[in-house]
Amino acid sequence: MEYISYSQYNSYTRCPRSWYLTKVRKAEEKQTWYIPIGSAVHTAIEQHLDGCDPNLEGIFYDLISRQMSTEPDMSKWLFGGSAEAPIVEDKALKRVVDCYNNAVEFLEDVEVFEVEYDASGKLPGLDIPIKGYVDIIGEHKKYGQVIIDWKTGSQKPKDNFQLETYKALLMQGPYAPEPFMYDKGLWGMLSPLSSKARPVDLSQVSPKDIGEKYQAVYEQMSKKIYKTNAGYNCRFCFNQDNCMLEAGPTARAKFYDRADQDGYPY
Repeated sequence: MEYISYSQYNSYTRCPRSWYLTKVRKAEEKQTWYIPIGSAVHTAIEQHLDGCDPNLEGIFYDLISRQMSTEPDMSKWLFGGSAEAPIVEDKALKRVVDCYNNAVEFLEDVEVFEVEYDASGKLPGLDIPIKGYVDIIGEHKKYGQVIIDWKTGSQKPKDNFQLETYKALLMQGPYAPEPFMYDKGLWGMLSPLSSKARPVDLSQVSPKDIGEKYQAVYEQMSKKIYKTNAGYNCRFCFNQDNCMLEAGPTARAKFYDRADQDGYPY
């Protein structure tokens, strides 16, 4: 590995087997409705901040058409919401529109300094660099200098490690002379179903502690520990069809899932 990222860290800690299938075996993943929702909203926000009026429908359906070239049967795509009220097709586009409008309203209280800021760098105690891009660095009217990450899902992340990672990286980069800056993070919760976001205290973040957490996961990756964390998240896993324990010994799963040969699956 040349680098690690928060998304890789999160993927591995949730299920090492799924991380292995994606990053090691390069398995073809399930297509989803919720990934293009998030990608479309991010793209639209960036265009808005560049002074453009984004074509939300065009952005969204361009992403959908790309996914259809991989899996034309949209009934096989993963989706958010319930089985009775799935967020697909027109409902998915409406979610894009709602999230974008909420972001524009949110940004009325923010003086934006950086968009998609490349905070990649090294942390103490970690053998490889971390690659990371911060959605927004700016100053909020109420909370002061903040690090913002957009979320289009209805629930806030289970912890604040992503924002803590960005804070640690900023402390090692151009912002190092003033580490007291950006002591607050904000989850930009854009879904109309989400609860109001609250500020996250980043004042006690230690680059060394963050680096050591990544190093512990990196060492597990290097040792080829590919165990499966079966449970609720399997429903949303992109590798459902590629995992021997989830799909069973199908021809596809046997082709992709060679954890017992490539590493340690249990």
